[in-house]
Amino acid sequence: MRKMTSRGEEVYSSDVFEILFDYEITRTKRTPAPLAMLHIEMAPTTSSEETRKNAQTVFISALNTHLRSVDIPSSAGRDFRVLLPTTDESGTRTVCERLLSVFKNSFDTATGPVAFTIQIGATICPAGMEQTMEEISQRAREAVKQSRLKGPNTFVIV
Repeated sequence: MRKMTSRGEEVYSSDVFEILFDYEITRTKRTPAPLAMLHIEMAPTTSSEETRKNAQTVFISALNTHLRSVDIPSSAGRDFRVLLPTTDESGTRTVCERLLSVFKNSFDTATGPVAFTIQIGATICPAGMEQTMEEISQRAREAVKQSRLKGPNTFVIV
């Protein structure tokens, strides 16, 4: 069983994420292991303006609760990227299904309920296959575009 530890409301900044991303790619070259990346687009739905302001914090907390301690989440507004070290296609599919399950329900907050619509684009870099950060990121962006075409609360793995 994989250990999951909540980091609370913390995610990495884009700068730190890029450094960690580069490290993980270098590590997969030294010790061949798969690497997956999720690109998640989140849209909150709530009737309260105050709840809308706190929606990202609620989302991040729920996301972190359902990631492993080794996973690397980052956010830029309503876009999130998550690196999943040593994760193959089966593991990536499991994470995507888990996240869709978690976010299908609304969350009660002190200022009112909030629901989330998410689109997940995922890509896998198989063990031993050398790819750049840009190639992996581009495939994840393409996958999230395909997820948008499928409709709300879907995922696509490329």
